[in-house]
Amino acid sequence: MVSILRIITITTAVLMLIGISWLFFSGKLQLINTQEVSKSFSQFINLEVADEYVIARLETNEEFITEKYNYVMGFPVGDTNVKLALVAHYKYYIKLAELTHNAKNGIVFIHVPKLYLSTPIAFEFSTVRESWSEFLFGPDGKELLDQLKKEVSGKLITKGQSQISVVYDKAAKALADNLNSYFNANGYGRYYKNIVVIFASEHSQSQRQFNYNSDFCGKESCSLKLDLGKGRIFTIQ
Repeated sequence: MVSILRIITITTAVLMLIGISWLFFSGKLQLINTQEVSKSFSQFINLEVADEYVIARLETNEEFITEKYNYVMGFPVGDTNVKLALVAHYKYYIKLAELTHNAKNGIVFIHVPKLYLSTPIAFEFSTVRESWSEFLFGPDGKELLDQLKKEVSGKLITKGQSQISVVYDKAAKALADNLNSYFNANGYGRYYKNIVVIFASEHSQSQRQFNYNSDFCGKESCSLKLDLGKGRIFTIQ
């Protein structure tokens, strides 16, 4: 009698095991449940006032490559090549407190001492691509890549500063457009015809002139008095 009960118990256990296995492998039973929990934390490090009026943005594909060789008794025994690519977003700004201006014959001259590069440089993390290849006894690829990552911020700043010459045209137009919109919104658009923007920091300094008011009063007595605050008065006569 005991033997029969054991046989029934063993048979039942085997059938249950077969049934559970079939449900599991057929996808009808999941023994493992995966749950994803996302959390985000922020901690203020520093908060400062800033005079950064962004007037130009530049987006570029950047690629940084480092190649290093190992030598034994002066002979190369291997090399490693690492590469890091990303999409960088450069922002160029001026400081409103530094602007000076004057007006003559219906032309408003805006003098900008310097066009600045905003740092650190932003980039899209989703666009980052990294790789390395080692030949024979070349240096460790991961170490070289980690070193390159540490240098990227500085390299991006250097690139951003070297590309500033291609930004002046767009920056001047953006500044002139914004000032013209400001003057028009305050009812002063009819008192001038052109706006000229001059960047003192540009190597080959040039004056960029933009026309806005075809209805300028010409030889009539035009006047404009604009209080910019802090004792600064902008006047056109």
